[in-house]
Order: sequence, then C-alpha cells, then structure tokens
Amino acid sequence: MTEDTSPKCIIFDCDGTLVDSEEITNEIIAEMAGELGVKMTGEEATTIFVGKTLDGVVYKMRELSGNEVPEDWLERLTNKVSMAWKNELNPVEGVRELLQSLTIPVCVASNGVASHVRESLKITGLHDFFKEQIYTVSDVGIPKPAPKLFLYAAKKMGFKPSDCVVVEDSITGVMAAVSAKIKVYGLIKFYSAEELQNAGAIPFTNMRELSGLLGI
Repeated sequence: MTEDTSPKCIIFDCDGTLVDSEEITNEIIAEMAGELGVKMTGEEATTIFVGKTLDGVVYKMRELSGNEVPEDWLERLTNKVSMAWKNELNPVEGVRELLQSLTIPVCVASNGVASHVRESLKITGLHDFFKEQIYTVSDVGIPKPAPKLFLYAAKKMGFKPSDCVVVEDSITGVMAAVSAKIKVYGLIKFYSAEELQNAGAIPFTNMRELSGLLGI
C-alpha cells in the first residue's frame, strides 16, 4: 500500500500569486520615489520590492535616498495604490478556475497589510474562497523570509507543516517556506525557473498546471 503524499492544505501567497498587484503597486512606488530624489522604473521597483512589506519599502527608500521618508508618504502611497487597484486589479490568470476545482482547505499567508489583502481579494472576487482563512504579517510580527507566518497559517488551519504546500511567486516567500520545511511551488513571473529552483521551489508556469503537479 503506497502512502498518500498529496497535500491536505494549500497556503497561498497573495500579491503576485493570487492577484496581479505587484506591477500596479511598483509603478506607483517608482513614481513616488521621485519625491524622495530616487529615480527608478516600475520594473526596477518590482525587482527591489517584490515580496516586501510596506515597512520594508520605507526602509529601502530611506536607504536609497539617504534621508528620512516624510510621515505622510506611506499613507499617500497606500491611498494611490488602493485607487489604482479598484480600476486595474485582476486575479492571476487561471487562479479562479484552480480555486473552484480544489477540494482541500486553502488559506492565504501574506506579507501585506491585512486590510489591503482583504481588499485585493474582494476586488478580484477571490475573497469567498478564503473567507476568514487570511493570515498576514500582523498576526505574527515578523515577515517572510522568516518561516513564522507559514507555520502559523498551518497551525491555524489544523495541519502539520508536512501536510501543507505553499504557492509563492517571490524568492522571499520561497525562502520562508523552505525555512518552515514546507514544500513550495514557485510561479515563474518575476523570477526565472532557475532562480526559484535554486531558492528551493518547484517552478511552474501557470495556475492551470498546478493541480496536476500537486496530484489532486
């Protein structure tokens, strides 16, 4: 009799994995970086900030500009992002069909601010797949690449880490899953298959192939 190795729970990252928010957000970060005397393109901002928390964005801007970031800068950034999301945000291609087909529990574990994560899932029509099973850095106090958020999510869902898999799109998230000793699949998007594989992920190209890879 062979042991069933298929996962019992899937933990999804949010930004870039469930919702196509990264490019929208990073275009606005690049634009507002100009206020701080920092010149960058949206593409450069994506390379620097993908998978980062908002606190991480502020820290990096302080480092790049050599100055303190004005108190209202982050608030104005989040307001601009929120407005842009309402007009432009879409689910990642194929993710709705994947979620509709799944028969095992799912949850979200994101470095994002809880209210923003919920907002992005509501705008894209994905919120009802997760309802209250949405966990963020505010629940644990330390962001990815630390493993704590994924371990917390697994515990809240009632599963051992070894019974779960993580779906990510960033090296930061992959590193967190590897540290948590949870099998991780990396969506090829901002990082190459080789980069994701070197970080410890099983790379894949689109959400439609994930069910087959997971064996469910």
